[in-house]
Amino acid sequence: MTTGSGAAAGRMGSLVWLPFQGLLLVGAGLLVTGPAAAWWPLSAEDGVSTWFAGRRGGTASAVTEWLTFLASTESVIGVTLVCVVALIVLPRAPRWAEALFLVGSVAAQSALFLLVTACVDRPRPDVPRLDAAPPTSSFPSGHAGASLALYGGLAVLVVNRLRGPWRYAAAGLLLAVPPAVAVSRLYRGMHHPSDVVGGLANGAGVLLVMAHALLSPPRRPCPDRAGRARGGVRGRAPGGAGAARPAGAARPAESGSRPGRLLGPGARGVRAAHGRRVGGDVGPVAGRRAGPVAGDGTPSGDGPPTTRRPDGAAGRGGTPGRRRGA
Repeated sequence: MTTGSGAAAGRMGSLVWLPFQGLLLVGAGLLVTGPAAAWWPLSAEDGVSTWFAGRRGGTASAVTEWLTFLASTESVIGVTLVCVVALIVLPRAPRWAEALFLVGSVAAQSALFLLVTACVDRPRPDVPRLDAAPPTSSFPSGHAGASLALYGGLAVLVVNRLRGPWRYAAAGLLLAVPPAVAVSRLYRGMHHPSDVVGGLANGAGVLLVMAHALLSPPRRPCPDRAGRARGGVRGRAPGGAGAARPAGAARPAESGSRPGRLLGPGARGVRAAHGRRVGGDVGPVAGRRAGPVAGDGTPSGDGPPTTRRPDGAAGRGGTPGRRRGA
């Protein structure tokens, strides 16, 4: 498996957290309807429902009805389909990951909602209700969870995939819908406060998991690790001192290091311009100009050093003492 496919598989593996989230919500619902029902603040939830029921009015009722419609099953399905089609058709390249993120978030939230309501049986608040009560349990709120999965998912896409300062204003408006829907469900007598909190937690958890699985950027491997994975070649730029070199290859001689004996045995060494010994014995000091060459090859006067090879030829940098064939 390649590095890219392995990272993608690791991100998709985060989807296994969704069943655990459902189990946590089931446990929270059983706790709310069981031993924790007499604890504060759960013991004060009936008073909250009564307070909202006593303050209903014409304008507030109309606004909450519209907000409830935004989070209804029909609206959520319709808005999701329109946005998915737009993500696939409108861009130059189809946004498959974003479309799958949006539809997957809405579908996963709905599946977890049905799982929890099948395990937790909680009655609706004992106040006059403005909507028809669905057959599901009061915990958690399906409207609150669906609104966060849809409109919160759209806010994530707006911030991460669009450009311009207006995207933050648009994301803020989208994120304001779920809490407004939660308050409207309390106002209309359809849920307890802990029900809408559970619904918002359900939608938020699904968004986090789906965003990590489908929208998180892939991790780029370290150059050194990638080089070793391709056969031991170090991941450096070609050319220069940092050029790629196969593993185990000998290092080239660096500038300023001592080379081996370049002259034959018995020859007189020279001192290089940097002052380090190159050959065998130390010869005349470098930097002196060449003068007349004696018969034995020893320079006289200033000049670069010369050495006499066994065959009579002058050493490197010197004046020929005795030419071959003369």
